[in-house]
Amino acid sequence: MEPRHSRHLTLGLFIWMASQPFIPIMLAAASPCDFPAIFNFGDSNSDTGGLSAAFGQAPSPNGETYFHHPAGRYSDGRLVIDFIAESLGVPYLSAYLDSVGSNFSHGANFATAGSTIRPQNTTQSQSGYSPISLNVQSVQYSDFKKRSQIFRRQGGIFETLLPKPDYFSKALYTIDIGQNDLTAGYKLNLTTEQVKANVPDILGQFSDVVKQIYAVGGRTFWIHNTGPVGCLPYSLDKFLITASQKDKHGCAGPFNEVSQFFNHGLKEEVSQLRKDLPQAANKWIFEQVVNGSFSDPPVPLKMACHGSKHP
Repeated sequence: MEPRHSRHLTLGLFIWMASQPFIPIMLAAASPCDFPAIFNFGDSNSDTGGLSAAFGQAPSPNGETYFHHPAGRYSDGRLVIDFIAESLGVPYLSAYLDSVGSNFSHGANFATAGSTIRPQNTTQSQSGYSPISLNVQSVQYSDFKKRSQIFRRQGGIFETLLPKPDYFSKALYTIDIGQNDLTAGYKLNLTTEQVKANVPDILGQFSDVVKQIYAVGGRTFWIHNTGPVGCLPYSLDKFLITASQKDKHGCAGPFNEVSQFFNHGLKEEVSQLRKDLPQAANKWIFEQVVNGSFSDPPVPLKMACHGSKHP
């Protein structure tokens, strides 16, 4: 959203189900949850300091309930990516763009608040969207992977603060992005049908980035779908929504329709990725993801890593 706030070489595909569009689930390939690192890509849902490093710290009340001070997150506390890190026993991710106090020994965070999948033809000050779109984050990751090992071989502090070479293939790659692409269309005064018409291209560019990361060694991916854009306070505040367009919860129905359309398309894209990438997800796990049978109740993260043992 806008800033306002395995050791086995397999590809695990984790997704927040489109069939249960806004209920998070956790699924994994049949390898242990012993990922030594996390590399994250996304927007404000998982930004731990990228946009703050580039454009100034997210002000109070961001960070007040857990960190007790601004901590680079557009939230009063921790984000989902923080809880994933805690569950896997790795430190909170430092933002790739943050040069002060960062430790990349167990991964890096390339997300920035306001990021989109497709590059936006506007500036951050004009639209509120970050110039660090998903394709840029992919380039940053590729550069980080190469240069971090050059410096790590020098030893000393570099060896302490940068990931080991084998961590890149053993890491968990998390991606949480897409909702800003939908609201960007509405900012251009597009109709709901016009925004939906852009979704295939948006998802195509998303798949391109997953393939790029896979090509340089990424194997296990955690992919989030998008949330109910029509329930976001800034959507209700910034866009013209008539009373007849609001549902019983006060959310904008057309916006949530677009979110669900995006999520169904994302599920199809994930299905195609499994066909395109040779070292793809465990078949049994993948089928549970696609048919939604794990969406209620959610599977605990540690249990999900042994999915074949749990019907």
